[in-house]
Amino acid sequence: MAPSKQEGKATQLIERQTSRLPSITYLLLAFGSIVLSAGLAASAQPQRRIGFSRRLELANFVGQWAPTLLTIGVYNKIVKLENELLQQRGGFGR
Repeated sequence: MAPSKQEGKATQLIERQTSRLPSITYLLLAFGSIVLSAGLAASAQPQRRIGFSRRLELANFVGQWAPTLLTIGVYNKIVKLENELLQQRGGFGR
């Protein structure tokens, strides 16, 4: 979509920054966070007290990066496809 007055400068900045990386980068980062999270969880030591170990808490934190990275990757792909379609139709890409 051509830039509109309703789109903020922050949105345009985010689109420019995310479009610099290939879409596969976000998929690989998400996969890496899943693997790292699984490794941290597997290496967590059982605690005598009730509660989670620090390593397990870190594993949960890192594991929550995957959905965010995948969402950014999908957004990146949509923006790139939209700009490509606009250029094919003679519109103004970003």
